[in-house]
Amino acid sequence: MRRRPAFTLIATTAAAALVAAACSNDTQAASGGDGDSGDVAGTVTFWTYPIGIADSVGWWEPHVEDFQQEYPDVEVEVVMQAFSNREEALVTAITGNNAPDVVYFNPDFIPQYAEEGILLPLDDLRDDWDDFYDSALDANRWEDTLYGAPLLMQMQTSYCNTEAMAAAGVQTCPTTWDELREAAPKFVDAGYYATEYSGVSTLNHNFYVYLWQAGGEVLSEDLQSAAFNSPEGLEALEFIKEMVDNGWVPEQPLSVTEPFEQTAVGKAQVGYVPGAQLISTREIVDPAIIQTAPPMTHKEQVASGSVGAWSIFNTTDAPEAAQAWVRYLSDEEFIRTFNGETGYLPPRESIDDLFQDDPQIAEGMEYLDKVRVGVMHPQARQIIDAIRPHIQAVLLEGVDPQTALDAAEQDVNDLLARG
Repeated sequence: MRRRPAFTLIATTAAAALVAAACSNDTQAASGGDGDSGDVAGTVTFWTYPIGIADSVGWWEPHVEDFQQEYPDVEVEVVMQAFSNREEALVTAITGNNAPDVVYFNPDFIPQYAEEGILLPLDDLRDDWDDFYDSALDANRWEDTLYGAPLLMQMQTSYCNTEAMAAAGVQTCPTTWDELREAAPKFVDAGYYATEYSGVSTLNHNFYVYLWQAGGEVLSEDLQSAAFNSPEGLEALEFIKEMVDNGWVPEQPLSVTEPFEQTAVGKAQVGYVPGAQLISTREIVDPAIIQTAPPMTHKEQVASGSVGAWSIFNTTDAPEAAQAWVRYLSDEEFIRTFNGETGYLPPRESIDDLFQDDPQIAEGMEYLDKVRVGVMHPQARQIIDAIRPHIQAVLLEGVDPQTALDAAEQDVNDLLARG
C-alpha cells in the first residue's frame, strides 16, 4: 500500500502545480542509455552545495567544460546553493515553477519528492549500477525505484585527540559508551572536553545515532508510528543528558552553529570526537594528533553517515540533457576525481584504491556496512523537526527525559496520522 505523506501544504501545492508538466516529460525522460550526444541539446540548471573543496562555481567550471567536449549543445548552469534553509529554497523554487533540473540530494529528500511524483526514475540511466554499493543505491530508492545517482558515501569518522589522551592519561580511544564514561572525567580533569554533542545539526548525526547504538528505532517497521519512546530511546537520551550535566561537552554547539575553526573541536579542545569529515577537519586540526577509531558501540555498532546523489526533477524542459549530465557525474572518472579531492568515500566498488596512501580515510571503507543514513520516510525532515525541540528541552531546560519522549512521540504520531 502506498504511503501518502503529510507534506507541507506549500510543497503539496507546488507538486500539484507541476504534475501536468511532469507528465508531459515522463515518456521522453524515462529513456536511459548513453544516447547520441550529437542529438542532445538544452540548458540544465544544476543545483549543488558546498561539499568539501567543491564549494564554488569555479570548482565546477573545468568539469562542465569537459562534459561539453562530448555534449557541446548542452549548457550547464551551475547554481551554488547554501545548505542552510535548503528545503525552503527548494519549495520556493517548485512553487514558482522554477525547480532545478538536476539537484544534489541526501537520502531523506528522496521519499518525499518521489512520493509527490516529481522525480525522474533513474533505473535505466546507466548499465553499470552493479558497480555501486547496494547500500548507496538502497539509500536512493523509494518503493523499489531508484531516484538518485550516487556521488559519494560519507561516514562520520570517530577519532581521539592524541595530545588530550596523553594529558589525561587515557591509553586507548573509547569505542563503547562505558569506555567513554570512564575516559570522560580524565579528559575534563586535564582541561579538555570529553566529547561533543551538536544540538542544532540533523538528528541523523546525533540523537538517532545514540538511539540506534542502544538498539532502538525511530519509527515502527511499517513506518506508521513512532518507536523511539522506548527503553532504548530513554537510555540514549539519558546518556546524552549525562554528558551535558557533567560538563563533558562544550555548551555552544548545544544551541548555536559556529564556524568550525571557532568550535572546541576545531581548536583541538575535545578528547573524543564522535564523528568528523576528515578532509575538512584536517585543514583546521593538525592531522598528527588525530587517532581514528571504529564507530562507537553500545548494544549495536553504528556510525552516522550519508549518501550524496544527483536527482532529476521530471519537470525539466531538457530531460535528455539532464540525464547526460547526471551520467557524467556518476561516471567512474568523475567520481574518482570528486571523492579524491573532497575526501568522501566513493560509492563504486571498483574505486577501492583511492585512499591507499591515506590510512585515516581508508579505514572508513571498513565500516560502510555500519553506516545508517537516517529515516527513509517522506516526512523524515518533519519528524526531525518534531523531535528536536523536545531533545533540546531536556538538554537546555532540564525537562525530564521520559516526559520529553512522551511529548515527542505524541507530536510524531500526530504528524504521521495527518499523512
